[in-house]
Amino acid sequence: MNLNFTLNDYVLIWNLLFKASISSNVQSFKQKLWKNYRHSYNELYKEEEYILKDPKNYIPDDDKIFDMVKNSDMYQKVKIETEKYRLELLHTWDALKKEISSNLKDIIRFDIKLYHVLVVDNKLDVIGMTIPKGRKVNTITWGNRKDSENYTLAIINIIGHILRKELSTYQIEYKDIVDAIIELAIDNELTSRILNKSVYLSGDNSLKFLKKQLYPYFLMYLGYSKEEILNRMLKDKIIFELDKYTFERQLATVDLKTFIDFCIKNQRYILKISELEII
Repeated sequence: MNLNFTLNDYVLIWNLLFKASISSNVQSFKQKLWKNYRHSYNELYKEEEYILKDPKNYIPDDDKIFDMVKNSDMYQKVKIETEKYRLELLHTWDALKKEISSNLKDIIRFDIKLYHVLVVDNKLDVIGMTIPKGRKVNTITWGNRKDSENYTLAIINIIGHILRKELSTYQIEYKDIVDAIIELAIDNELTSRILNKSVYLSGDNSLKFLKKQLYPYFLMYLGYSKEEILNRMLKDKIIFELDKYTFERQLATVDLKTFIDFCIKNQRYILKISELEII
């Protein structure tokens, strides 16, 4: 896969206008716009979908508000900070791209086309998962306050959310299964490979029981033999009785989408609720 980290003025301005204010200066500027141009301000809200269809080529019908924000000192300061943040993400991706792409392909076994990561100020704390109708490019809006703690984990987090967008067509009743498998694939397996240590005990606390039930089949999907699974479960500190599970050899030959379909189809015997234990 490939990621293109972009700072788009329209995307950044829209999020500054309609998300929580990141500073008193931003709040004051928004209040003045609202007071003097309330109708035009309101009309911009629906523009997000049009912007995200093709951000590079978006042209507003009325650019009055956009221009006022773009020419303000407030915006120029935010843009400078956002550009620094974008470069941190870009440099980290450039350093890890080859390793992450190789491992991701091995884990999910299907291609994800180019995604444009539309970077906004990380203080906005925005992860934009909107999929506009008639989109011409794949996009995800990104500005995560926690990214500065570890940019490697930030890149993996972006990939995890992109995968969620790619798999968003599953029905809502299967959401927990899909989320658990994505977490196993990205937050646990991919991260463990990149950090060179097991992180299988980390993740969404609400999914830990479900993940434990899926974990044996996920190891089969990854292509581990029975003997290798015994060693792997000790490494990940997730212990189960392998003899209780049917060894599904065919899972090692399918992609992640087919694995999800298998888990959904066979959830009655995979999800042994009565045997759940706290990890």
